[in-house]
Amino acid sequence: MYKAISLLTIFAASTVMADQKVTLNDGRQVILHDNFTWQYVAQTSPDEVESLTSDKPQLAAIPLIDKKTDSMVKLDSNHPIMQLSDSGVDVLLGSPSYAGGQLIIPTSITNQSLNSVILIEIEIEVSGIDKRVLTKKNIQIWQSIKRMPETYLRPQQVEKGKDIALDVAKQDQYFISANITSLINR
Repeated sequence: MYKAISLLTIFAASTVMADQKVTLNDGRQVILHDNFTWQYVAQTSPDEVESLTSDKPQLAAIPLIDKKTDSMVKLDSNHPIMQLSDSGVDVLLGSPSYAGGQLIIPTSITNQSLNSVILIEIEIEVSGIDKRVLTKKNIQIWQSIKRMPETYLRPQQVEKGKDIALDVAKQDQYFISANITSLINR
C-alpha cells in the first residue's frame, strides 16, 4: 500500500514539474518552465518546437554590465556628472566646482534596495583633456557608525553623501571616470 502511494506521489510530482505550453488570447504560444520563467514559442517547424520543449536547459544570454562609467565635464555646468548604481543603491555625482586648489564634486545617495547600507566606497579617476591621469582615488562617500542603526542608510532613503575633494590643477574641462568599488549592506 505504501509503495503504491509513494509511486503515485512521484508520478504526480513529475507531471507538475514539467514545462507547459499555453496559448494566449492573441494566438501566440508560450512555454511556462518549472523555474518560473517563460519564453515565446517561435512559429517554426514542429521539429524545432519539440527541441524547445525538450528537457535540455535553455540558457539565456545576459549582457555583461561594465560598472565603470566615464564622462567629460565642464566646471560649473549645473548638470550632474553621472549616476552610479550597484545592488539597488544609486550614487549621483553632482555638478563639479573648483575652490582652493581642489576639484569639488558633491554626491547624493538613494537607497532603493531592501537592506540598510553601512558603507559605500567609490573609485574616481580624473584626467585632463589629453586623457593623461591627473589623480585616482578610492573615497568612502557613506559610512555609518558601528552599532548605531540610526546612522545606517535605510531602504527608500535619500541622503547627501560626502563631497569628493580632489587635488588637481584647474582646467575648464575634465574627463572623469568612476565606479562603486565597495557596497556593504546590513
